[in-house]
Amino acid sequence: MKQKPRPLTAEEMKTLTRFVCFEITLSELLVDLRGILKFDFTPNKRSFESGFVVPEPGVRITSSDIDRAIARHASGQISREELTKWATMLLLNDAYDWEGPDEDEIAGRLNDLSMPQLFLKGIVEQ
Repeated sequence: MKQKPRPLTAEEMKTLTRFVCFEITLSELLVDLRGILKFDFTPNKRSFESGFVVPEPGVRITSSDIDRAIARHASGQISREELTKWATMLLLNDAYDWEGPDEDEIAGRLNDLSMPQLFLKGIVEQ
């Protein structure tokens, strides 16, 4: 991304929030934020580029968001791959924020979910 970073619009912030709640897919997120978001979450690569100024405050991530995502996976509403890519997007995208007393736990859980090989070890039930 060669353009100068710009602030996110209210609509773009809403799009980021909708992604956390699985109201939109990763593909839809990319379409809605085209031109300011570029990523590659293939099994052997995790890269992310943004063309926006990190918002203050960011989109808040809580343990409840993670619990809800795991429950959606357990009930078959989302695939293992969707859960992995969801967690990876939250980890790599600085627009998401979980700073506070639970930040280490949240970061650890997101990291575990973002690693597909951990599913093979039973960290998250398939």
